[in-house]
Amino acid sequence: MRKSPLFFIYLATFVNIIGFGMVFPLLPYYAREFQASEALIGLLASSFAIGEFFFAPIWGRLSDRFGRKPIILLSLLGISFAFASFAIANTLSWLFISRFLQGVFSAATFTSAAAYVADITTKEERIKGMSRLGASVAAGFIFGPAIGGMLSSQNHQLPFFTAAALTIFNAIFVMLLLKESLKQKEERLVLREGFLNIKAMYHGLRGELGTLFILIFLWSYALSNNQVAIPLFGGEILLISAALIGIFFSLQGFTSASVQWFLLAKITKKIGEHPTAVLGLSLMAISLMLMPFSSLPFILALLMMGFSFSSAITRPTIQTLISKETKEGQGTTMGIAASFESFGRILGPILGGYLFGKLGYHSPFTFSAAVIFLALIFVMRQRHFLRKEI
Repeated sequence: MRKSPLFFIYLATFVNIIGFGMVFPLLPYYAREFQASEALIGLLASSFAIGEFFFAPIWGRLSDRFGRKPIILLSLLGISFAFASFAIANTLSWLFISRFLQGVFSAATFTSAAAYVADITTKEERIKGMSRLGASVAAGFIFGPAIGGMLSSQNHQLPFFTAAALTIFNAIFVMLLLKESLKQKEERLVLREGFLNIKAMYHGLRGELGTLFILIFLWSYALSNNQVAIPLFGGEILLISAALIGIFFSLQGFTSASVQWFLLAKITKKIGEHPTAVLGLSLMAISLMLMPFSSLPFILALLMMGFSFSSAITRPTIQTLISKETKEGQGTTMGIAASFESFGRILGPILGGYLFGKLGYHSPFTFSAAVIFLALIFVMRQRHFLRKEI
């Protein structure tokens, strides 16, 4: 039986995320070996997003011009190099450079994968396609953090070398099996506009997709804040090991994958896509408010799973809405959306680490929840937002 092209893009995304999932819960522990403060740990995590922020629009334009497959392949080779260089880093500066390069090349993977789904799905099928792309990401996080946690008990460098090798195998798989999805390529390439993504984001906020870009930023900010605050909270307040933190993130991945693969399309069909996005962000904020009150590890794990459910119904829905409502190329629009995501990933870890160190372990969670609620009030006042479902 012939496989759908979507099967191969899902599989490539899944394998890629296993590599990333092996790495990110270990960052605070690994950085501590270099005597990094909480603020520096947050900045290290953000350096990934800084790379994404500046390069996502460029990769999006490149994929509109040259196709999705060559950009995905190039990105995987770059990611493998970045993982390997992170493993052999012997200074904090080297860690920052390697983490930045991971962000640069990962921006190409995720932007092109979302554009690939948009290329070969109808508007009616797109929520299902985007939700299953999100499920592939989440499924990678089922295995990645647990594997990374177990490998780190042997050697903290081993997960990074393993992730590099896995990414190389993924590049070979893409080269051999993934077919190009873009039927009509852009006739010319304007990279200058890609470098001016701050200007593009400004125009995006003023345009018809402005509220959706705000929502994708909020989702990204909350998620990335958690990826720093939870390991710090678990390791330093609840005294949880890196291996157990990895298992908790794997439970989050299982929850997210299940929701996106089996439930999300039914939820959006029942209540609509715009209300689903608002509901998901609201539940994320509630989970964030409750997390610092976790007195036992299993309570933290349950709240992390609740947060993951909320996140799982948020991002694919917003991506679908952006894809449906854009009037530009899918790669270009997804690149701008990725810049808003990256901006959230820049601020989330920086503020998470800084607030944890300066104001106490409650502050990263409560501050993020407050930001989400205030921004949602602004979005809900845009009267056209929910009425689009009618």
